[in-house]
Amino acid sequence: MRKPHVLWAVVPVVAFLSTPFLPFVNGPHLWFGIPSVLAWCMLWTVGTTASLALVEHFAHHTDEDDHVTRDEYEEVAA
Repeated sequence: MRKPHVLWAVVPVVAFLSTPFLPFVNGPHLWFGIPSVLAWCMLWTVGTTASLALVEHFAHHTDEDDHVTRDEYEEVAA
């Protein structure tokens, strides 16, 4: 079962996929002096980074159990 915090990663995907269907984005509008589609994609590029940072922040890592030290690696390799 997926953790609820993983749903944060779905938000930018939905925003990118809905771009052609949103009339306030897909039109001859200028936002901040650039075309609205470009501004929308730049906004959600930053949103993608933020959502993935949230997923990483709330993820529970158990790498401490699986971590192999250099000495253990050398023993196995020898």
